[in-house]
Amino acid sequence: MRQPMCILREPQGLVALVIPEEANTSGFSRVPLQELTEREAPGRTALLASWEALAQACGATPETLFHVLRVLLGTVAGDAPSSRPLAHPWLTPPPASHRRTAAHPRGYRGTLYQPPKRRQPKVLDVRPYLLHRRGLSALLESMNACVSEAIERLSSEGHPRGRLAHAAVALASPERADVALAYHHGFHEARGAELPMAFVRLGHLLKEGPMGSFPRFLALRGRLALDTGPSVHVAAARVLSRWEPAAGLRWLETAAQLAPSGQENLLSALSDARVVGRVEASTYDLAVEPLAAGDIAVRASYLQGLAEGLESDYLLQGLRLVEGQFSAEVLTRQWPARSGFVPQEHLEALAAHTGSEASGRCDLTVLWTLCGDLPGMGELLASIPFTEFTPDAARELASLLSTLWDATVERKRRLRWWTVARHLVPPLSLQLQRTPPSHQARCIHMASMAFASDSPPWEAPEHRAGTVLALAGRVCRPPFQEVDRLSFALEPLIRHPSPEVRQRLLALPGRNLTAFERCCARTTLAALVGEGMALLVPQGAERVLEALEQCPETLGRTAQLLGTLHRPVGREVLAEFAQHPLVRENPFALPPARMVALLREHCAPGVDSPLPRKARLALAEGRTLPPGQLARALRVASEGLPRLRLQLLARQVLERLRGSLPADVHDPRVRHALQMVSLLQDNRRALRRLLARYFAGDRGFILRHPVSQAWLARHPHAAQELWQTGLVLRREVPGFGAVTLSLEQDALEALRLGTHVGSCLELNGSCDYSAAAVVLDVNKRVLYARDGQGRVLARQLLAISTDDRLVPFEVYPQSAPQALQALFLDYDLAFAEALELPLSDGDYDPPVDNILSESFWHDGAWDLGRPAPSPPEPLRAKA
Repeated sequence: MRQPMCILREPQGLVALVIPEEANTSGFSRVPLQELTEREAPGRTALLASWEALAQACGATPETLFHVLRVLLGTVAGDAPSSRPLAHPWLTPPPASHRRTAAHPRGYRGTLYQPPKRRQPKVLDVRPYLLHRRGLSALLESMNACVSEAIERLSSEGHPRGRLAHAAVALASPERADVALAYHHGFHEARGAELPMAFVRLGHLLKEGPMGSFPRFLALRGRLALDTGPSVHVAAARVLSRWEPAAGLRWLETAAQLAPSGQENLLSALSDARVVGRVEASTYDLAVEPLAAGDIAVRASYLQGLAEGLESDYLLQGLRLVEGQFSAEVLTRQWPARSGFVPQEHLEALAAHTGSEASGRCDLTVLWTLCGDLPGMGELLASIPFTEFTPDAARELASLLSTLWDATVERKRRLRWWTVARHLVPPLSLQLQRTPPSHQARCIHMASMAFASDSPPWEAPEHRAGTVLALAGRVCRPPFQEVDRLSFALEPLIRHPSPEVRQRLLALPGRNLTAFERCCARTTLAALVGEGMALLVPQGAERVLEALEQCPETLGRTAQLLGTLHRPVGREVLAEFAQHPLVRENPFALPPARMVALLREHCAPGVDSPLPRKARLALAEGRTLPPGQLARALRVASEGLPRLRLQLLARQVLERLRGSLPADVHDPRVRHALQMVSLLQDNRRALRRLLARYFAGDRGFILRHPVSQAWLARHPHAAQELWQTGLVLRREVPGFGAVTLSLEQDALEALRLGTHVGSCLELNGSCDYSAAAVVLDVNKRVLYARDGQGRVLARQLLAISTDDRLVPFEVYPQSAPQALQALFLDYDLAFAEALELPLSDGDYDPPVDNILSESFWHDGAWDLGRPAPSPPEPLRAKA
């Protein structure tokens, strides 16, 4: 809805001066009053009627003065052009009626008497008199005798009598004070007629305010440059139009205390609908001004916080915390329920300790919010010695506490979370002080996994804190890894409701936990182990603990295999496993003949009998063992029963992964391929089709495929045998000895390009589908660097782009020494020359086709200028 500041009297009629809605606009728009609605301009209809009536005024009558005053009280003089002075209208009043006398009470003088015709006043358009001060003075002077009647009529229409009395005084004053200023503001000073019209128009917005406001407003004229600064003028108009007049005037007085550069910013911020009418000017603390000098959003955020009912000191502390690190606007995204104590210096020390870089800084805004939202949070933060921890640990602890804030969750629930957190953090802080610096971040990560990784978080039972801290006290130190991956795998046991299970977990020997952790060497592997454990523990936590006590590495490998399956499939496998004869009962408690028969039936390659060899042979031959020897053999075998069962489970999982494929699951390359095809989302069907042909003995399926042949036909350089066989480069590399670079010819080995070096293309990696694309598409090849024992030292992905360029991608691992990377560059240059293809240089994202694959992702072409190439050596084609 349009908001007029005032109505102007101009030669073309009545014009509304409309306040612009858009920010940073320094001009008003002019709209004819006829185009506005009564809602937009109250009194519009009456004003237009009086304006039309004054076009044909019939003398200096009360009627004429009534319409003149109605227009004067509802409008302001416009920007009228200069014109010749207007003569005084109606210097003599219209003739009076015949007077009745005692002799002639009805004024009748006979039928033949013809009295003289009365002189009629001239019909006149008096509107031009309203455009100039001198003309208006002459017009009002001619109607002095009609003032009381006109005032009475205005009163009968609803105009306040008190204000009309001020207007009557102005009309009677010899200085001819401005009638509108006297009526609206009680301002009778003669200088009111000399004020700039721009200032008077702005003051028109105060007409609904208390009497006496105009002198206060007049005192701000010079301090705010209201009639000389267009932008401040518009900003002040917005404030006075959106706030109650008294409140708006108080805000103008507050703005007048600021430097000129801050006046407009404050007034503009006061136009925000989220602030209007909700903040008193008396609550505005000028201490915010030094903070606002460098950030225009500071005042807006401060005002919005006051509108939310927060205390000024609390808001200023938040603004100081984000100064130089964040924009003040971030505070407005997470207003707390109330204000609270903020350990500002303590949090500033935390920010300085963790660093100022965006990747490492703490989110102090969330901690500031929590200080207001949660009672006692500020005191808890002040008690934590953040600077005694490593920067990573301090950052992790701050992030853990930040998870207590969720604006989408009702505060009652957040207070329950806070009850859990305030009991965890003090002992966690003490545990950190006892933890070596290298493992502090791991300790906090374990707490995060236990309390903040759920959805919703912080709803763990009380006993979990003791379990996590006790376990952290054992594993958060050497020889355990500095990075926490063990929590993924042990999570089902840590969260187990049985105290006996948790106690057995905490009582495990350190060497067992270390051995189990080796199966979680990478995050992707730890995730698979965790998935497997999540399936195993519900089926029998006791058996899992027995395995951790007897054969932790076997448990880790089996859980990793089981985690490869989708959960419904994994449950099916475990249901079948539970019915296995060696699982339903303890075979070493059976009669020897039955025990030997079961072991002979089910102990195949990959499943080792735990019965000692001598006892196993003797029993198989039917010989009777001495009771003591048999008892010892059965005791040893019983201790190995968990390993036996895990090996049986692993065999069942591999059988399920293999399905109908004629694959040798004892080959590590085959197991890797079967696991990958089970985990894939993209490229899964194509890879499974490739594996079916591969295990059937068809190793050239990809090359012969019609789609591959069509692509090769379009790229003749790739059709050469050299692209398939590649070159071989052998060189001595310091620290590695003899290193050989060659293209991988085996699809299953090429599929391990990410697993060998730990990149995102590895098993269960975020981009494992790209590993499948490498073996599915003929335009992609894997280049391995191997040492003398055949171990992979590094690898590189090579491709031929759509525009026939040889594209070398990044060498992995990225930590590979420069000498090794230089060897790869030598190979790439020589290979491009042999293929007679240009080497991609400078194009970070070269176009590489998908041929049989559906999707392929890479992290950009290699920056060829990074490693310094060594002198070239002769290369030969691979035999």
